[in-house]
Amino acid sequence: MRFSDEFIEEVKARNDILDVVGSYIPLKKKGNNYWGLCPFHNEKTPSFSVYPPKQMFHCFGCGEGGNAITFVMKYENASFTEAVKILAERAGMEIKEMEETAEEKARRSKSDTLRQINSDAALYFMNNLYTPHGEKGLRYLKDRGLSDETIRHFGLGFAGNNGREVVEALRKKGYSDEMLVASGIASNSEKYGMSCSFFGRVMFPIISGDKKVIGFGGRVLGSGEPKYLNTSETQIFDKRRNLYGYNFAKRARKDYYILCEGYMDVISMHQAGFDTAVASLGTAFTEEQAAMIKRDRREVYLAYDMDEAGEKAALKAVRMLTAVGITPRRISLKPCKDPDEFLNRYGTEEFEKRLKEAENGFLYIEDRVRDRYDLSDPEEKYKCEREIVENLWMFAGDEVRMNTYAPELVKRYGYTASEISKLLDETRPREYARKDDAKFATAYSPPKKPSGRKKENEWTPAESSLLTWITDEPDIYRVVKRYLEPDDFSPGICRRIAQLSFEMLEAGDFTNDKLMAQLESEEILSEATGILQNSAPDIDTAEKRMGMLKDLIISVMERKCEMLSSGDDPENEMKVFTTRLEIDKLKSGKLRMSDEEES
Repeated sequence: MRFSDEFIEEVKARNDILDVVGSYIPLKKKGNNYWGLCPFHNEKTPSFSVYPPKQMFHCFGCGEGGNAITFVMKYENASFTEAVKILAERAGMEIKEMEETAEEKARRSKSDTLRQINSDAALYFMNNLYTPHGEKGLRYLKDRGLSDETIRHFGLGFAGNNGREVVEALRKKGYSDEMLVASGIASNSEKYGMSCSFFGRVMFPIISGDKKVIGFGGRVLGSGEPKYLNTSETQIFDKRRNLYGYNFAKRARKDYYILCEGYMDVISMHQAGFDTAVASLGTAFTEEQAAMIKRDRREVYLAYDMDEAGEKAALKAVRMLTAVGITPRRISLKPCKDPDEFLNRYGTEEFEKRLKEAENGFLYIEDRVRDRYDLSDPEEKYKCEREIVENLWMFAGDEVRMNTYAPELVKRYGYTASEISKLLDETRPREYARKDDAKFATAYSPPKKPSGRKKENEWTPAESSLLTWITDEPDIYRVVKRYLEPDDFSPGICRRIAQLSFEMLEAGDFTNDKLMAQLESEEILSEATGILQNSAPDIDTAEKRMGMLKDLIISVMERKCEMLSSGDDPENEMKVFTTRLEIDKLKSGKLRMSDEEES
């Protein structure tokens, strides 16, 4: 389904962002913005802001931002098309679709065919399980303690030892060899011809969130390798962006997921009533899967294996989940190796108990750090403390969480606030480096800079305020352009906003809607909202307004000098010199409102 640009713009125009967001979360006005608790990460102090003049939102805690459509996509775990439809229906609009291009139609048709091939293959494998050809596979599943109900619920099946049977069955349904290979079900070789990629394996259909079979995992019976084989990546299947069991877990009425390592772990968990269990697809947990989880859950319990590999995987997953604002917790399965073994030996009540006792993910990491050091050795103890405090930077950009966890280190390990503050400074990542020597406002305060930027791409509050003011009151541009060009702003997102704004203003074709649409098309809207979420200064006299504008321009010019001075280009020395002269001139005078006017 496609919508015209005009229809999308009408949907935005008829859905005021304040009304849309306010229908999901409580908002309170403060200044020109409306504030509330962010629905995309856990927080106790509101850092989520809605700015009606630009029809955008931004969370200063987790960095999420965008417009009304973006908000609905994130909150409802919806696609762009689904979000547009939700908002159109909300506004009582008739849904108007555009005709697909030939290329779009061909791609959609291929995707539909691949899904149907996978669905038909899944049905073949499932039926095959209950024939003499699948006896070996059924016995394996029964020996693992699975009931017939569970086997059918997950659509489990068996690929026969003859790799050509399923190929022939699918050919009879009219599918070409080319599409069978494209689906990942079959492969074609000179030696064997067309044959199933999964012969001799118990089959686990991988089902997307919209209940479509998009691929398979197959477990070999016997000593063959690899033990587990997944569908290779296809037009409809990307193992980094999907989770096994997600189609069931996302509909469960709980506010957390249980993250496992394997298919059988997930199935055993669901059979035992823990229906929020999911697993990555034969690979390590990925950032894309963390982002996928974040769309509809804020807490994850890790039920990874208790061996060394499982511990390493759990530590990595904890960091990834924490980075996107999810609270991870580690379940102890000792003395068992994995959830399947634990449930078979101790049952659901004991697992429920372990779930309630699960260790906070951050503190789990810290305990594993301490396990690696000899704390009786002073140097080892120092290295341990340094690494433990360094882990606080996982919460950079989330002041509430950083200020909550730092005192916990004081209580848990006996560190002092001053030690933590000193070690935070020593371990500060480069992207959070400060430009001055000012100490933290408190022993635990994180940097106020937006997270995730390299030092040279950091933007300053003055740049943010000035760009917000220009885009709120375009008339200000005629003064600003006499002193600044887009390249005078910090590189990256800040400079791009300046370039777009200045070009539109110079052409006499500026509106906030057009600027937001351009930022959205370049997929930088979320980050841009962090810069443009200020509001124009509310000052009662023209003289004070011009005084503030002059101060902001001077600050941006000084930032320009700082950036030029950091390089090795000899030509920059002259640029710095002339800019310094202009700054001194401006400090002692007033802003030029026209070319003829002297400062």
